[in-house]
Amino acid sequence: MTDIDPMISEQHQAVVCDPIGFTFTTPDLILNIIRPLIDAHSLPALLSLSTISTNFEQIIRTSETFWKELCHQRWKGKWGFQRRWEAALKQYDVFNECQERRDTRVTFWRQRYFEEEQDATRESIGARELSSLTFDFRFWIGQPIVVDERIVVKSGLLQSASRDVRFRWNDEEPQIEEGSDDWFSHRGVLTGHPCREPGIEWFMNESSIIQWGFRPNLWPRGEIRRTENWGWEIRNPNVVMRAIDTLPSLDDDTATETEAEGGHEC
Repeated sequence: MTDIDPMISEQHQAVVCDPIGFTFTTPDLILNIIRPLIDAHSLPALLSLSTISTNFEQIIRTSETFWKELCHQRWKGKWGFQRRWEAALKQYDVFNECQERRDTRVTFWRQRYFEEEQDATRESIGARELSSLTFDFRFWIGQPIVVDERIVVKSGLLQSASRDVRFRWNDEEPQIEEGSDDWFSHRGVLTGHPCREPGIEWFMNESSIIQWGFRPNLWPRGEIRRTENWGWEIRNPNVVMRAIDTLPSLDDDTATETEAEGGHEC
């Protein structure tokens, strides 16, 4: 029977049980190594590593640096990045200052990551949030033009008809007249419409169904929906409007993608 050094035996067991933790002995070292691998789609793969390394599990559970970087990579290509990022930074400062509310089990950036993921699935919008947005307005079908003695109708999506559409709302004004059976719950004034005529009103219900025009003959009803990049879109049979990101990401990769898509930052 061969004698085995107890120290070697323990090291062998450590390698078998936790090879990453044995090789990279501290969470900070692991974090420095994986930081270049963190991107908007890496979370599932990185989470799977936590099952084979206690040090990595500690990073996933407690590292603000890890989750902050993950938030940045995830958000930088999304609509509203600058506002979302700056708001999170300010709230993180408040979080650190409130010592009496500190809970060592709470990781601010991890919690914020999943909060934003949940919010991105929200399909409804309130009147206050709607009124804070500026929209790019495009017709589905463009104006007919004559080319080589032929009438040509191009897609209206190729050219913006207005980039200053606002759904203005005053919460101090009564939204529904007493005794009314109107379908809407919020109303206001629409400005920046391509027709440039004053007096256009808008109406919206709690299900984010919206309609606008000159009463009593309003234009067709539309719906407000979320885009894949977390922005907002309004569409009816005639037009489509997308919220403009007034503070787009300054990230080089995102800027390149925007230019490739024709610079339509909506």
